[in-house]
Amino acid sequence: MTAIQAADAINRALVKVDLPLLLEIYQHNPDPIAHVVAAAALERVQFNLDKAMEDARLCEKELINQRPGIALYCARLANGALRLAQGDKTAEADELEIVKRFAGHAPASVLDSMTAYVNTRRDTPPFRLSKPDGTFSLPLLKASYDQRGAIMLEAANGESVRMTLDTGAGAVVMDQDTAARLGVRAVGIDGRANGMLSRNIPTKHGFLEKARIGDITLENVPVEIVPASRHLIGMDVLRWLGAFRLTEREVIVYAKDAQRPACNEPLLVSSNVWGNSVRVVTNLSIDGTLRTTLLDSGSAYYLTGSQAAMDEVKAAYNRRMRVRDVGATHLARVSQATAEVIVSGQPIQMTFGVLRDADLPWSYVLGSDSLADMDYFFDFDQRHACMLVHDNLH
Repeated sequence: MTAIQAADAINRALVKVDLPLLLEIYQHNPDPIAHVVAAAALERVQFNLDKAMEDARLCEKELINQRPGIALYCARLANGALRLAQGDKTAEADELEIVKRFAGHAPASVLDSMTAYVNTRRDTPPFRLSKPDGTFSLPLLKASYDQRGAIMLEAANGESVRMTLDTGAGAVVMDQDTAARLGVRAVGIDGRANGMLSRNIPTKHGFLEKARIGDITLENVPVEIVPASRHLIGMDVLRWLGAFRLTEREVIVYAKDAQRPACNEPLLVSSNVWGNSVRVVTNLSIDGTLRTTLLDSGSAYYLTGSQAAMDEVKAAYNRRMRVRDVGATHLARVSQATAEVIVSGQPIQMTFGVLRDADLPWSYVLGSDSLADMDYFFDFDQRHACMLVHDNLH
């Protein structure tokens, strides 16, 4: 595998959080350049952002004259780590510095595209989240028809909306009517979004100048406006809480120096090379094999398999089922599978649905129905994530 081929593979592995592939490239690829790039990517997915930036910037510095294409990829890796660590505005300023450094080393069209990207976002002010210094909790709202927990987001104009806490989403998502009612300011950027089943859903971007979630204050909240009536708060906001525990009834947000649940599992973060589309995944043992699994409190189900799971478990086509997704509700083909799933050392015999048309980077999705048996713990400060199984689970 050449360095360029390795970079392409690493790009996909960042999203999938394919640790075996990254380790294979790091440990066994004979090209030392591929070794260095894989090292930076491994640090990225484990959220060791300072080390990821250090490795990637060293790669850029050493290769900018001899291998400018790989050097530019390393600069992007470092920029993505910076975005994850310090936010969009710091990363956008750094992107313009990358353009300056690579003038004469990279194609002008590529550098012009990077400059244009930053320029389209000049009118978007920096996002800020303020929270109490001590440990606190937010009670979750539930409706009888929906097990997913939600909170009330209150805009500065007095309007409010019930928002699902969706660890499987990146952005804050809402429909056009809700955005208008809350006072979201459009910034004239169009985009496309994908969900579990939806593809190329048209979106518009905006920001909400000020809002509150309980004792949390949000400023300049980036908002993705979609056609369907969806109200989600994803990891783009939630990760800035630092360390939090999601239960069926509440979200517990931990102070910097507070004692936290015992958790030694590494935090595994999915994102693209630029550090966007943040998700947290875990490795579940399913029928004795570790499978990358998305932790998705926005899913209404316990465990769901994607297309990739069809080759991993015995599943029989069973029925069609309506599944709400970004942009639309789908009449999805659902197969039924049964497997032994080990969660935090606890074996559970599960029967679950496999969505035959769900094209995801991850084989499985652990959803909100599982919160009856466990809590999700995310610690972005100390880089850990665990499913905390309840004592009464047998």
